[in-house]
Amino acid sequence: MPSERNVPLVEDQSGDSTPEFSNRLMNSYQATKGGMIIETGNYPEPHFFTQVSEFELWLGDLEKHIGLPLGRKLAHSAAESEEFRLQKKKSQMPNSLFNKMKKRLDWINLSWELRGLGVLELMNKDKDCTKMIVHKRAHSAFAAGMASSTYEILSNSRYRFHWTDDGNSESLVTLELDPRKIPQAEKIDPSWIDAELKHSIIQDSHPLSLAYHETPGTWSIDGFRMMGISQDLLIRFEESIMPQLIDDKSIQDEKFVWKNITDSERKKTWNGFADASRKRFIASEEMVLVAEAEHWKNLGNRFLSRFGLGSIDFAESIDSHGGVKINLSLLFHPALVAGILTAAWERAEARPAKCEWSCHENGHMIQICSLHELA
Repeated sequence: MPSERNVPLVEDQSGDSTPEFSNRLMNSYQATKGGMIIETGNYPEPHFFTQVSEFELWLGDLEKHIGLPLGRKLAHSAAESEEFRLQKKKSQMPNSLFNKMKKRLDWINLSWELRGLGVLELMNKDKDCTKMIVHKRAHSAFAAGMASSTYEILSNSRYRFHWTDDGNSESLVTLELDPRKIPQAEKIDPSWIDAELKHSIIQDSHPLSLAYHETPGTWSIDGFRMMGISQDLLIRFEESIMPQLIDDKSIQDEKFVWKNITDSERKKTWNGFADASRKRFIASEEMVLVAEAEHWKNLGNRFLSRFGLGSIDFAESIDSHGGVKINLSLLFHPALVAGILTAAWERAEARPAKCEWSCHENGHMIQICSLHELA
């Protein structure tokens, strides 16, 4: 999904920016030396910032790889993730006696704006049905799921939801009262191990410093609209896909090996994530030049850290044909990073690659070499 061609280097000061907005964005999302972008406050969740158009293309490639429509699963994952997030932040929510709903929606829309997700508006409400509209929505499934969970938190009730989309900028979300007792969203942990690191803050350039405030609810970098995706949401999305892949023998991928993953359904899901990320990087036609293994650290800054995906600690050669072993302390998601680095290797070496990932208490190791043996 990331592309250096489409998003400028943070050192490039030629692009427009809105100082007040970019400062608010940088204060709300801290960039760390581990290559992560972490939301501040009492719920320090890692976020990945990507172009809206690139996320849509990535999702389309993932659906083709897996062979399933995923919009509904993404919507429910977004709903659960946003519910859990708002539970953590509920104490910060305005609680005035007058115009309580308006003040709370204004507070929520400030967060939506920082994530580039549009503007949420309550259209009409009756006893059993409520309609909400998301203006300038980033993605229709995100909009539907997050609108639903937000109103559930505000009203302290459960709803079934469905949505219609104008295909351009607005989503209408219809909520119908659900009398069932549905448990609250619970914490969900990653299926990998990161190194135990304190998130020391970058003191110089912030990856989001060139954010330009376009309209209420939207912002861009170098003319490309951006959106923020939390790690919690992506993990929930992964978990929602896995049950559909039980006993599915058709999804095989010799390019990726996940050493610490034993669940075959998770392997298939990670294959889909990684292959979609690889294809999006290849489509960007990035120029990647690697003369020595140590050059991979700079590539990590270009293609990982500036989006909140992680940072390369060091790299070393493993053969005479460009094979490399890359070490990273912590990652937003191993499959996204593996897909991007595999694509970068293929661009540099001009031939297909295979990638092996493993993790341990000191972080992650990604080993990339030629897919086919060379004579």
